[in-house]
Amino acid sequence: MKTTAIIMFCLITSSLTWSQQLYVAADGVVRITPTAFVHAGGEVAVIAGGDVTIDSDATHSGSFIVSGSTTGNITYKRYIDDANWHLVSAPVTDQSIPTFVGDASNAVTQSGNNYAVSYYNNTNAAGKRWTYHNTVDTAPENQETLTSFIAGQGYSMKRTAAGDYTFTGAMANADVSVTIPTTGGSAHLWSAIANPFPSFLSVNTAADAANLLVNNLAALDTSFAFLYVWNGTSEEYDPIGPEGAALQLAPGQAFMVKAKTDGETFIFNKTLQNHNSGAATFYKSSASTPTISVHLTNGTANKSANLEFLDDSTTGLDVGYDAGAYQDGTPSFSINTHLVSDSQGIDFTRQSLPISSLDSEVAIPLSINAGIHEEVIFSADTNNLPDGVSVYLEDALNNTFTNLTAAPLKIKITAALSGIGRFYLRTSSGVLSTETNLAGALINLYKTSNGTVKVTGLTSGNAATFSLFTILGKEVLATKFIAQNVKEILLPTSLSTGVYIISVVSDLGTFHKKIIIE
Repeated sequence: MKTTAIIMFCLITSSLTWSQQLYVAADGVVRITPTAFVHAGGEVAVIAGGDVTIDSDATHSGSFIVSGSTTGNITYKRYIDDANWHLVSAPVTDQSIPTFVGDASNAVTQSGNNYAVSYYNNTNAAGKRWTYHNTVDTAPENQETLTSFIAGQGYSMKRTAAGDYTFTGAMANADVSVTIPTTGGSAHLWSAIANPFPSFLSVNTAADAANLLVNNLAALDTSFAFLYVWNGTSEEYDPIGPEGAALQLAPGQAFMVKAKTDGETFIFNKTLQNHNSGAATFYKSSASTPTISVHLTNGTANKSANLEFLDDSTTGLDVGYDAGAYQDGTPSFSINTHLVSDSQGIDFTRQSLPISSLDSEVAIPLSINAGIHEEVIFSADTNNLPDGVSVYLEDALNNTFTNLTAAPLKIKITAALSGIGRFYLRTSSGVLSTETNLAGALINLYKTSNGTVKVTGLTSGNAATFSLFTILGKEVLATKFIAQNVKEILLPTSLSTGVYIISVVSDLGTFHKKIIIE
């Protein structure tokens, strides 16, 4: 026979596993402190007037897991430690947004009728995708009157000062499925989604063999097989992958994902819930992995691209290791890399390469966006590189090599940069100079659309030829062009779907690559 517990007042400061039903009567109070958790093995009923509240602080988050079902409301207090933007979720299912912003204790930033609670509408134009709660539903496409927080959806939110966001509503009693993108019908396949539970979720393999990323990899673009968490410090999105140190996703944490196609399903499994009594950190780098961070600053904005070197990585796409960069349109100032092999024109914020490439002088294309006449500084931070290996920045336009390990490089941009073609990163235990014969390794080409191929790395100014063949060897395009850092070649509009072979011939030799017209 099951036993019912009637709770009148209970302050839980240490963890508790309750194997029976839990009944919180009217005027009853259960308060779970930031370093504690409650795991109820049976059903939970919170009668109207009863209070079940879970607290968090700057470093810890309380959690509440119910194996059975829950009726009635709970409250989760998600602490935010500054007045910056954060990606946040509601760990309850039916919190009213007008009520939430109207609660003075939530201290939501307000500008006129607009409130700093916004969801990500990927069908809007670039730069206007975050859509803000507006009490009068005004005309701009990124303002609308919102109703209730949606379970599993992420929101960009901002407080006027550090403090708690208070969410009150029902708990999710089953898996929560979210369609990504959350607003469909767009070629921009990013979504903001979130942990819908008042507990932690296992994210990666080190946390649990069954985890959030492994369970949902099939729904994600293989070049973006990560959870992208907003980093308020550098104002960038940090990719969290399936490997690395054990990671638990905190209650109230939201993040970005990129779907493989429109209308994929991302599932937050109830069985992945965990308690975490330690500090709620998201991730950390392995202390023994060789890494390089190359930085770019214009004095106002600071951007970086990251490389790691692992035994089993390749120079092509390593799913779950190579992280494409989140971009809402073309950034005005950024630095990323392209894959060393088989680039598809995707910017990567993190790229994994084989350890053997550390002293092989492999050219890593840097994709840079910067305005004309901008004065920028390149620098590099390294960890655990082999003794004697230095990081070099190659400027293919000026034909120079700079050892970034020794000192940063300041340079004035004389022509606006947009993508790869000018700058490359190399690592070597020797001294690289203009006498080093490396030019041929810089040639790269990739399809930017079904109608355009971009050729990079040809800098001689001499004539080159571009030929396109079907897989059976029939030539369908032959054209000459002047070799330059970046050259776009227009393809025939009549091409059928299928595989084609490109041949580029220049004074550096002949370069071949296969592309697919879709």
